[in-house]
Amino acid sequence: MQLSQLWREHLQAGCPPGMRGLNIAGTAARELDAEITACVSACVSHSLKMDARIERRLHDISHALEHLEPPSAEVAAYCSRLNMLVSAVLVNADPMEPTVSETAGTAVRPGVRRRTGF
Repeated sequence: MQLSQLWREHLQAGCPPGMRGLNIAGTAARELDAEITACVSACVSHSLKMDARIERRLHDISHALEHLEPPSAEVAAYCSRLNMLVSAVLVNADPMEPTVSETAGTAVRPGVRRRTGF
């Protein structure tokens, strides 16, 4: 199933009341939903550049969702959809372009020119 279709289904389903007060991966469920929605939106619009920090966070969220003991079937279905979204973002996001100079092997900030010999 395509990411955009998963996202539409998730938005249409809404957040069940049983999610109130639930923390997942150290974040309140509603804020986590907003965080994942932002990643999905950026991924769908091809503006998400997956860096190590984002990738690690998404893996942490996925792990937490997989090991969550939901209080109801409705919450379980919601968490399953969230985890499918997270997995789809991990698969579909554009990797961040490396910023390491091929010749020197040292990091250079994007947009900054390396100074050459004096």
